[in-house]
Amino acid sequence: MSENYTYEHDKIRVNELEKYFNSIETYLGHALEDIEENLIIGETKKCEINLIKKMIERLMGDFIIFYYRSGALLYEFSYEQTEKQDRILIMLNKILDSRYIYELSSTIINCYSIAIVKSENKNFLLSDQFLSTAALGIKSRFLNVSNRYIGLKNIIILIPISKEYYIVYFDGKIPNYIKKNNINILNDSQVRMINNTIINNSYKKCVAYNNEALESAIANFEYSSPSATYASWDSRATYGTTKKKEIFFYNEDKKIWDFFIYNRWHKYIQTEDEDMCPCGSNKSFSTCCKKYVLGAKQIMNDIANGIDPMIYRISPIYISERAIEEFFYFRNNQ
Repeated sequence: MSENYTYEHDKIRVNELEKYFNSIETYLGHALEDIEENLIIGETKKCEINLIKKMIERLMGDFIIFYYRSGALLYEFSYEQTEKQDRILIMLNKILDSRYIYELSSTIINCYSIAIVKSENKNFLLSDQFLSTAALGIKSRFLNVSNRYIGLKNIIILIPISKEYYIVYFDGKIPNYIKKNNINILNDSQVRMINNTIINNSYKKCVAYNNEALESAIANFEYSSPSATYASWDSRATYGTTKKKEIFFYNEDKKIWDFFIYNRWHKYIQTEDEDMCPCGSNKSFSTCCKKYVLGAKQIMNDIANGIDPMIYRISPIYISERAIEEFFYFRNNQ
């Protein structure tokens, strides 16, 4: 989902980057067709997915480049960078760093489990972020990363192969219909759960083979802009970062996050278990919103205790995804 003249900069010849991405698209398109053919054979023969896994691993760097050049991330870059050329520089800083691309690829390949999911009705969506991620659990609220960054524990990574197949890399509480090292055929409700994650990774575009699949997912789409956060120290050094919106795979985690982020939990502080829930459900607090309030309080406790995202890295050896954009500046009161 790239467009002509999207990636222009004064220092680059017109359409130079488009031509580069087009050459990757041509190569990657044929490679994905080969993967799909082998998936069909694998289903028929009930064989292991080792061959598919090796084919995916060879393409991981290309997947990450497509992720960073996507319309969704270009939109996220724009949150603090209003000039289009500045956004192009941020993107180039990531995709031209071959060591970073290689190391992030290695993190996915070596630290996460793999599975394949299939929609027999060809109902999978494709996000304008290309690669989709979501948190499989709440960690905390951090200054420079969201809960769903690649390289953290308890996340799911969805890589599109076709409207019928997705590759899934994951760590943590995965739903029971996804078995690692297997081709998992999903029913309609399970496909919708995957599609809810995919569409919420989108900002401007999301496409589908079947219109019904797109309409169903739109009902669960929630727009949220990227967030900018700042921190200052006594030295007057100020740290700033722009990070991706939070997306949670499970609705319960999303509700806990909403209780925290919108300060909804404050009106429940004095509520006893058998009191009527303040949300107006006519249920007791203990059987209604208590778990969301406790979850929100845990996030607050983690922040108060200075929980660092480093403890949620999936490996101390492998790197994690960089924030969208990070910067330092110094205020001068002279």
